[in-house]
Amino acid sequence: MVHKIRPVGSFKATEAGKAHIPSIVRKELGIQGAGEIPFYLDANCVLLIRKEATLEDVIEGLEILKNDLKLRVNNE
Repeated sequence: MVHKIRPVGSFKATEAGKAHIPSIVRKELGIQGAGEIPFYLDANCVLLIRKEATLEDVIEGLEILKNDLKLRVNNE
């Protein structure tokens, strides 16, 4: 059985590959104006994190996202 996950939002990229980062994402990451957003990636997902996030912060956030995704899939 394949579950399709409905995203909360999306990034729209131009033909040149540039994208606008939605204000809700910048707010969550603590970015106002110019700034850097660290990321990790694999073949299935990209993880954006706050620059000052600790390993424990990232793991806690991943647990929250994991539970949220399970709820979204189960409520379809």
